[in-house]
Amino acid sequence: MKVSAIKNFSYNSDKTETLSYQKTVSDEPENTTPAAQKVYAGHLGFRGGIPLTNLVNDYKWFINHDKLPAINAFFKINAPKESMKQLLRHILANKEYSYAFIDSISSQPRNVTNFYQMFKERLPWDSDVFNMYAPNNLYIKAYEAYIDERYKNAESVSELLKIRPDWKEEVLLNKHRELYHNDDFELGIVPESIGAENFPAIAEHLRRECTYGFKKPSEVPDLTVNGKTFNFKRYLDGKSDKNVFKIKTPDGGRFVIKMTSSDNNNLNQPGSLGLVSIIDTYLTRNNCRNAAPIRYYNRNNNIAIYDYINHNKVDQIRFSISELLNKIPDIKDLGITIYDTIGSNNYFRLDDSQRALQNSNDFTYGILHDEVISVDNDHATYDKILFPSIDKYHKAIQNEIQMFF
Repeated sequence: MKVSAIKNFSYNSDKTETLSYQKTVSDEPENTTPAAQKVYAGHLGFRGGIPLTNLVNDYKWFINHDKLPAINAFFKINAPKESMKQLLRHILANKEYSYAFIDSISSQPRNVTNFYQMFKERLPWDSDVFNMYAPNNLYIKAYEAYIDERYKNAESVSELLKIRPDWKEEVLLNKHRELYHNDDFELGIVPESIGAENFPAIAEHLRRECTYGFKKPSEVPDLTVNGKTFNFKRYLDGKSDKNVFKIKTPDGGRFVIKMTSSDNNNLNQPGSLGLVSIIDTYLTRNNCRNAAPIRYYNRNNNIAIYDYINHNKVDQIRFSISELLNKIPDIKDLGITIYDTIGSNNYFRLDDSQRALQNSNDFTYGILHDEVISVDNDHATYDKILFPSIDKYHKAIQNEIQMFF
């Protein structure tokens, strides 16, 4: 079995959300520097009338002088609703402006709901942002042009998955083939502690230990590869076709390996390991504190590697969906809705011992608010306002029916 690796990505180093909504969007013009106040005030017309040229100049000022992302600069402007609508349409109709504008929203996925509320406050009801199904909608056109550029220029599939998780399988496979000229679809790399040279033998060893349906307790033999001995433990909580093992490496590294039959390796199939890996890559690339970080996935062998999460038990979780989402708010803020409310063994307490997540988004906040970590995100959907689905690229993630046994 051949297991090769594509270039690495870091789930804790590519943090684009450097400006929070509270620190940027809510700032009013009077909070700018005195020089900025002078220039901005000079553009205001009598009785609220502001020429488009002046609005555009103010918009560019806040981007260039105050170093704000485009969407934050837009909300910095205080003008009548019709003027704001005129400015937005001008931005969306301009190729350069529209790309930066959409990219600034895409780069702050946790703030999108707040952005939408600000649009509702600052724009008239008939704005393009609110009428997504209207013919020749400028926002839709701008978003599609943005996705076209991101897809064309992406240097890895995981780069696309940082934007959103609901890509069509053929789109992801075609991009991988374009980049690497093979059909051995992978995400991430095998952790160095395991070793890419050792992993094929480890995968074959665990493949012989796989069972399907109800799992029976049994010991998994150690494996020595290239003079290194690896220890394993089988997890029995799952009732699906996924087999889950803990692996301990010779240097003390701990990871979780998920694998299942290579026959069911569809990247869009609800409940499949491929789709779970796609969702988890999206969450990991966005530094989510409520999901176990994924390190590697290979489609041909249908196998994934995750950082190990300490299995600190939480109270039995049999909540409503809304109550569950309150326990995993960072997943919710990223547009993923989890529907698995029956299996408490899929959730573990977020605390200081979870070293794999210490650099995740608002890690300390999550600890203080008694949040949990989800380690099996197969009962999920994705929906993000302001991120419309583009037919040639995207396919809705469908929730798999839960099995009550």
